[in-house]
Amino acid sequence: MDYIKSIYTGWIETNDRNIISPKELDIVLPDLGIAIEFNGTYYHSEQFKDRYYHLDKTKDVESFGYRLIHVNEDEWNDKQDIVKSRLKSILGLSDKVYARKCNIREIGFPKEFLEENHIQGAGSPSSINLGLFLQDELIAVMTFSTPKFSKDYDYELVRYCSLLDITVVGGASKLLKYFVNNYKRSIVSYSDKRWSTGNLYKKLGFEYSHTSDPNYKYFKGTTSLSRYQCQKHKLKDRFPDSFDPSLTEKEIML
Repeated sequence: MDYIKSIYTGWIETNDRNIISPKELDIVLPDLGIAIEFNGTYYHSEQFKDRYYHLDKTKDVESFGYRLIHVNEDEWNDKQDIVKSRLKSILGLSDKVYARKCNIREIGFPKEFLEENHIQGAGSPSSINLGLFLQDELIAVMTFSTPKFSKDYDYELVRYCSLLDITVVGGASKLLKYFVNNYKRSIVSYSDKRWSTGNLYKKLGFEYSHTSDPNYKYFKGTTSLSRYQCQKHKLKDRFPDSFDPSLTEKEIML
């Protein structure tokens, strides 16, 4: 709340129970049609909320005509600079750079750039990596790899991000156009409904397929592990002293 007040001077409502009564929204910006939720790790876990609670809340707010942003406690604690940058961009408060002034280069896997600027971090190394440069400064990247979840497409657009506090106007379009012109392959990608409405993908020419089930993480204190790190076949090495093959992934993790 304090951060939003520090960057946004418009109308702010807090603890609103009118938009999706009786549910509460932490922050509402009526002039922009945006609501923001801060989700504490413990009380927003499956011990207290069902798996679809946050998705259903997002849909309820969308039905009202607003957009709901979810900020998770672990992101705020561990990646606060990236969270602040994304909020500034959504509120239209980022500095702007125009892609027409930039040039594209194919680069190696931009691990450091992604760790510093993408909310999901770098992830696994990708096979095709495009960098957008303003003179000699790397200001945005787009990465592609073999799809993890679908064999119907040749490539997955895995990551796109720009430098913190900068919005590259036309950046994603310019990078994707380069890929399409040079590789001429089919592409699938995914948008995070906690942060995105998917409109960028529509502008880029993607067709909507479906809304997948919510993703999840496991937490122990301030340490978190993704669902991919905790696939059952990996747990024997992660917990060699307590692994029981007769249990499910969830039972082992709990």
